[in-house]
Amino acid sequence: MVGLGARAQLFTEALAGPYADRIELAGFCDVNAHRMTVHNDWIAVDHPGRPPVPAYAAEDFDEMLRRERIDLVVVCTVDHLHDRYIVRALEAGCDVVTEKPMTTSADRARRILDTERRTGREVRVAFNYRYNPVHSAVRELLAGGEIGDIGSVHFEWLLDLRHGADYFRRRHRNKANSGRLMVHKATHHFDLVSWRLGTEPETVYAQGGLFFYCAEAGPPERRRSGAPQRGTPDRSCFGPSAPVGLRACWIRPAGPGRSGTPPRRRSGRPG
Repeated sequence: MVGLGARAQLFTEALAGPYADRIELAGFCDVNAHRMTVHNDWIAVDHPGRPPVPAYAAEDFDEMLRRERIDLVVVCTVDHLHDRYIVRALEAGCDVVTEKPMTTSADRARRILDTERRTGREVRVAFNYRYNPVHSAVRELLAGGEIGDIGSVHFEWLLDLRHGADYFRRRHRNKANSGRLMVHKATHHFDLVSWRLGTEPETVYAQGGLFFYCAEAGPPERRRSGAPQRGTPDRSCFGPSAPVGLRACWIRPAGPGRSGTPPRRRSGRPG
C-alpha cells in the first residue's frame, strides 16, 4: 500500500482483518514514516502477535515491489500522484487498486490506460459509493427493468456547506492537487450513472467554475484581512464585472455566543 493517509486506514483495517485469509498485507510506503508506524500500531492492537508490516520510504517504492514480491498495489496517495505509482506498479507486473479519482488530467489518464494495455495488468478504481445499500438497491431495480427502458438520465448532487466547504479547507482546494471538485467529487457521480445503467458514455462534456468558495463570496472580515481565498482562481468567479443578479452568498458557522442557526447573508440585485 502506498500513501497512508486517512482513507488508507479503511484498507489497512480490511486487509489485516476480515480479508487477511485472502490477501497478505506485505508492505507500507509513504513519505511520512510516522504514518506507517501508526498503521502498524493499529494492527498490533487489533491483531496481537501479528508481525509489523515492512515500511518503505516513498523513494523506495520500486524496491518494495521487488523485495516483497508484490502482486497487487493499493494506491491511496494524493490525487495528482496516483499515475506516478500506478504506472510503476503496472510496469513491475502488479495489478492496482487505486482510490478515486484514478487521476486528475486527461494526459495522466491516457498514460495509465496505455500502460495497462501494454502490460496486460489491471487497474481498478475504488468507488466506495457502490457499496452503499441505497445505491446498490437502485442499481438492482434498474437492472431488473422496474421502470422499463431508460432513455435519458438527470442526475443532480448538491453538497451542503459542511461537506462542500471541507474540500476547500484541505489540499483539494488547489486544482493542481485534485483537479477540483469536477474531478475529485464528481467522479463518484459519473461512476454511479454508468454503473447503474451498465453502460459507458461515448462523449463527455463538462463546464464549471468557482463562484462560491472564493474571496468575493467570503465574509467581510476575511476580505479585509487579505487572507487567501479558498479554492483555485477561475475566470467564472463572480467579481465587480459580474452580470446583474446573485453576487454572493455566505454562512457564518455557529459558535460560542451565537445561535444554533448560523446567520445568513445574501446580496441580490443592486439598487
